[in-house]
Parts: sequence; structure tokens; C-alpha cells
Amino acid sequence: MIEINLLPEELRVKHRRIGKISIESKYFIYLIPLIFALLIFAHICLAAVGAAQNIHFSMLNSKWKKLKPQMEILDNLKKKYDLLALDSRLVQELNNRRINWSEKLNRLSLDLPPGAWFNELGASQKEFILKASVFSLQKEEMASIKKFIDSLKNDAPFLKNFGSPELGSVQKRSAAGYDIVDFILTIKLQSK
Repeated sequence: MIEINLLPEELRVKHRRIGKISIESKYFIYLIPLIFALLIFAHICLAAVGAAQNIHFSMLNSKWKKLKPQMEILDNLKKKYDLLALDSRLVQELNNRRINWSEKLNRLSLDLPPGAWFNELGASQKEFILKASVFSLQKEEMASIKKFIDSLKNDAPFLKNFGSPELGSVQKRSAAGYDIVDFILTIKLQSK
């Protein structure tokens, strides 16, 4: 657009240009309070948002304080549960380490050869001692003892908590005209 202005340069109205919009100086004065009003409005909005957040934080803090006794009770229950779980693990470990003597005695009786019997069974913390006797019409007492020891060595359920059986003293005696051999077996207990 062509503009013709015949006034001398000093008397001409000067226009300020911001971007493509031209603003006259007298209107520029009205723009400054508008900008300040927008800044004040933004400040008030931000203050309102901050106050709302502060109120929300206060409400959450009061809820937290109300729940604190319940949280302490829950913490105490968790500690008790942890102690019980530890006790349970210890009992389970002890249960796994214990020796099931009824099973061991049953395995002993199953492995016992004909003509043999137990005289005394004893156990300490380190070993299991078995005193037994054997009798044979064919005079094969030592073979029966060897067969008994071999069957114990091959019996995996019996040897679960035990070491290998070792033959101790062997004594021969006569009773009613028959030879009887008394023997002692020592079996070490294995610690876990």
C-alpha cells in the first residue's frame, strides 16, 4: 500500500512496527498495563495452584499421620512373621538332619540274614553300635556276618546318615553243643 504524506519529516506521526503489526505510540502506552495485568493474572493463577498443591500435601500428610499406627502394627507383624519364618526354616533344617530310627531299624531287620539276631543296639552322637550273634548249622557263621555287612553297605536308605559299617570284635562260643559267633558292628554317624 502506497502512503502519501506531505508533512515535513519532523511533523509526521511515527509508527512503531512489531512484526507485521504497526502500533502507534499512543496505543503502545495502553499495551504496557495490559502486559502487567496478564503477568499479575499469571502470578495469581500460579499462586492459586501452589496453594491448592499445599492443601493437597497437607491432606496427604494428615492421612499419613492417621495411618502411621497401622503401619507400625504392620511392621511389628512383619517382624514376627520373619522370626517365625526363620524358626520354621531352622525346624525344617533340623528335621532334615534328624535320623529316622524306625526306618533304620526296619532296614536292619530286612538285611539281617537267617540265623542272626541282635543282642544290643546303642547310639551316641558319633556312632551307632550293633551287638549281634549268628548261628549256622553248616558252620558258615563268618560268611553270614560278611553277607550281613555287604547287604548293609549296599542299602542306600540305611546308609543315608551313616558311614560304612566296620566289624569290631568277633568271639566264638558254644551253647548246647552249637557254635555261636558274637560280633560287634560300629557305624559312624555323619554330621551334616
